[in-house]
Amino acid sequence: MSLRTNLHFESKSAVSWLTALWIFLMTVVFPYSMKDHYSQMGVRKFSFFLTVSLVCLIPAGVLAAGSWGKDCAAKVFLRMHKPESDAKTQTGVQAQAHPAARSLSNLDIAMLCYLAAIFVSWLFSVDRAAAWTGTDGWSMGLRTQVLLVLMYFLVSRYLIWWKGLLAVHMLASGGVFLLGILHRFSIDPLGMYQGLDESWQLLFLSTIGQASWYSGYVCVALTAGAAVFFIAKDNRIRMAAGLYCMLGFGTVVTQNSDSAFAAMVFLLLGLFLAGCDSFDRMERFLETLLLMFGSFKLIGILQELFPEKAKQLGSLSKFLSKSTATWVFFLIVCMGYIVLLLYRQKHEAAEIIRCGRTLRKIAVIGVVGLMLLFVVTIWANTTGLLQKWFGVSSTGQYLLFDEYWGNSRGFSWSITAETFAKLPLWRKLTGVGPDCYSVYCYADTDLAGRLHHYFGQNQTLTNAHNEFLNQLFCTGGIGFAAFVGFLAAAVCRFWKNREKEPMALMGLLAVLVYGAHNFFCYQQVCCIPFLFLLIAMSENLVRKAAEK
Repeated sequence: MSLRTNLHFESKSAVSWLTALWIFLMTVVFPYSMKDHYSQMGVRKFSFFLTVSLVCLIPAGVLAAGSWGKDCAAKVFLRMHKPESDAKTQTGVQAQAHPAARSLSNLDIAMLCYLAAIFVSWLFSVDRAAAWTGTDGWSMGLRTQVLLVLMYFLVSRYLIWWKGLLAVHMLASGGVFLLGILHRFSIDPLGMYQGLDESWQLLFLSTIGQASWYSGYVCVALTAGAAVFFIAKDNRIRMAAGLYCMLGFGTVVTQNSDSAFAAMVFLLLGLFLAGCDSFDRMERFLETLLLMFGSFKLIGILQELFPEKAKQLGSLSKFLSKSTATWVFFLIVCMGYIVLLLYRQKHEAAEIIRCGRTLRKIAVIGVVGLMLLFVVTIWANTTGLLQKWFGVSSTGQYLLFDEYWGNSRGFSWSITAETFAKLPLWRKLTGVGPDCYSVYCYADTDLAGRLHHYFGQNQTLTNAHNEFLNQLFCTGGIGFAAFVGFLAAAVCRFWKNREKEPMALMGLLAVLVYGAHNFFCYQQVCCIPFLFLLIAMSENLVRKAAEK
């Protein structure tokens, strides 16, 4: 083997090792990294992410670019000095093309378009320094986006030991889930609540910090275990994944953030759509449902057994854990599962669900229809039409859209939409700059006055609390289209390749769950790296399956 070939493989190996190290540190160490408990948790988490990325991703990116450049130069040289038929036979040049030099997928192109759109937004931002770093405490500026996209391309090309890395991710995140459950029963093994007033304890959870940050982490991390439980054939692996899912569902019903339940709806939707492929898959879907409702009720039983220890949660969490309706859901799923098993016994050759496409259409139309019905009901109730037409109305937190709706999301969404509408056309296209929401809003005296009047002088509204609306405001129509585009590209690519590579479902579920959760939340360092990571891992597996 020539010296150049040796250097090529050593460079590729170094990139793979550095990439694997980043994944290990982010999945195993990052969730537990902290100092002084919840003090400055977001700042410290981002500092860890930035340090690990600079140490691992930047050198890996430089090595990968250098290796790719040498391969390209070698190909050009051979084409110039050898006949075409002879050049194609050169050892290791054409047959073993560099990973970065292989054809770009639609997802790759969408990811590059996203980065380009963020760069354009940064270029025309109201404050380039702020748009580069991002708002203090969030730090989701151009710098972070560059690192995320770089990580995507490195993982999608150089991933090694994916099964082992996925296993340690599930083991580490499972510990985070367990700690979150223990916290909701006043058990604090790490002393995280020391010095924290009890009235604030509902707002902070496990080793992630703020409850909304925690719920985002849980929902995205959980998709990996759900995919393993859904796909795996080894019963020991399925048992381990099932236990992991129970911990995940258990902490979902106790984390006290309603956005997590929206995420669970889309997790189940993704599994159901995949379950329509075969009876085996539909069994797995029903088993996942049983795990979820069973975990909810197990938490409810523990809450009844230890009422003095259990924290008082929101109405939706309380309903799903303690109400009789959850038992009814559980029993209905049990009956459906038994009927499916009996059907399969009588029809041994039944493997493919022939009406799968119809069931998928019904499911998608049903979910979209329920969402539209919910929105129309809120609109009719808020405008008084519900009272006028049917003689009923509601002042409940879900059906009356005012400034207090959704924990003040009504106000933040309204003022964001109003401010965006006043932007000039070119600013509507490019936005105010990545993560520059507060920089722009508080520079406007009148707007800042309204925000201070509502939230107080000591609090700052740093984003719209809806990632899609926030992307539109900060990165403009171009950035919004690119963001939605790469999410859609991921869903399409992984859905089309689910048969060739079943674990591609992991990336698809991560996108669906993240989109549903962050419709009510925002981009932050405890969640977004794991979305990009699961997408990148799925892309790597799809590429390898295609090569085979």
